[in-house]
Amino acid sequence: MNLKKFGIVLLLILSFLSLHKAYAQNSNTGFVPGNIWYSKDPLEEGDKIKIHTFVFNPDARELSGTVIFFDKTVLLGKKDFVITSGTAKDIYIDWMVTAGDHTIFGKIENAKFLISKGKYEEVYIAENETEKSSNTVSKKINSNSISTDLNSTPLSNIQKVIKEKTPSIISKTINSTTDALENLREGLSVASDKKKDEVKDELKSLELSEENMTISTADKKAVENALAKPLKNAELFFLTLWSFILSSKIIFYSILGLLIFLILRFIWNLIF
Repeated sequence: MNLKKFGIVLLLILSFLSLHKAYAQNSNTGFVPGNIWYSKDPLEEGDKIKIHTFVFNPDARELSGTVIFFDKTVLLGKKDFVITSGTAKDIYIDWMVTAGDHTIFGKIENAKFLISKGKYEEVYIAENETEKSSNTVSKKINSNSISTDLNSTPLSNIQKVIKEKTPSIISKTINSTTDALENLREGLSVASDKKKDEVKDELKSLELSEENMTISTADKKAVENALAKPLKNAELFFLTLWSFILSSKIIFYSILGLLIFLILRFIWNLIF
């Protein structure tokens, strides 16, 4: 992009060199129209970039002045320049990109021609302002900072904030529902553990009966145990799994939420 703009500037310089202007206010000294670009594009929040522009001087005299860069009405920086006759110069400043809407442009101030050694003449430059370059920079999401903030914030503080911001009628309903679910979960957990212990005792009884079988009853008991033991083992497995789910709040409420979601989606599909 820089080479393209430089070619445009060079072409303009060569065309203006053939014209002799007696007065500064009639010259074409100044910016190339629309002459703003960046060392990196597109812009991202936090980038350290350079904002560039070109000033050219087709006059026979040396031109000096200051280019001031603005973002809307905010001063971003300024750079003094001295450009000899028939040349152009790349003027730039450093800028840290911030999030938001930006309208960036450059303006020449304090422009003057060198008349003789130590003597200057102030000049009005027609092209003393670039076109405005508009950009919208999105806010960068930093996952590390989010994680750090969450880790550094005590859970009790988060609960306190949620409690303070929630209307009382809603918080009472949520609390009563939560208490009911917790009571249900704890009750199911106790019942499941009790049933699991009963199944374990039954399996032990089956094993003891096998050891104490007489020869006359061996065949009959073997057949009964062959059917009963696998069923009891399967029952014990599922009871152990169910007890594990009930003992963990995270797992229990995750599964409960998934079931509610599936039920609601099924109802939605039936209606719509």
